[in-house]
Amino acid sequence: MHVGIIPDGNRRYMKKTGIVDLEQAYRLGIDCFYNTIEWCDDLGIDEVTIYTLSLENLKNRSTEELFILMNLFAENTLRVLKDERMHKRKVKVSICGNRDYLVEFFGEKGVNLNQKFNKLENKTHQYDGMKLNLAIAYGGRQEIINACQRIQNNGGEFSEEAIQEHLWIKSYPDIIIRTSESRLSNFLLWQSAYSELYFVDKLWEEFAREDLVKVLKDFKDRDKRYGR
Repeated sequence: MHVGIIPDGNRRYMKKTGIVDLEQAYRLGIDCFYNTIEWCDDLGIDEVTIYTLSLENLKNRSTEELFILMNLFAENTLRVLKDERMHKRKVKVSICGNRDYLVEFFGEKGVNLNQKFNKLENKTHQYDGMKLNLAIAYGGRQEIINACQRIQNNGGEFSEEAIQEHLWIKSYPDIIIRTSESRLSNFLLWQSAYSELYFVDKLWEEFAREDLVKVLKDFKDRDKRYGR
């Protein structure tokens, strides 16, 4: 089973709880990220894709907020490299998105961050546990355009199979979960054609194990028709 997750509501959680430090708020969101990965693995999910940073975020968020995020990404990439929980579980990590854009946007910081991402991917490449896709500098429309450009540049023919093969995220999610809002926001647009969508009326930091269990139970009980 492949589950996509759109974690949303960080700044609203700040307002709700009176947190004034943006970095502290993001750290709470990252703690929820680690918890969710463990819950997914414990519940037998094979693959998880988390919408970590969109291309729209890069274009529209403040420079201050983006540099906080870059520093946290770098810090937590190193953390995962040393995290025995991730290695014991044999979680295979892939960074999916327009990573060149990180270099264009952040310069040397983007180069350094990509180097850390490469180390993480190489460290976990042979693992056979749950697959974790982190969608960073990601956009669903841009992913489709990129796939088509690669097919054209390689002289290939356009087909559903060819496009899938050239996507940043190649497998199709069975479930997409979003907290606090009810839209896809340019996430896995090609892949989500037959995904079951669940919108959880909680902010990301409030998302709990029982919410995930409830979604999985409902999915199991649904009649998936796939056009029949």
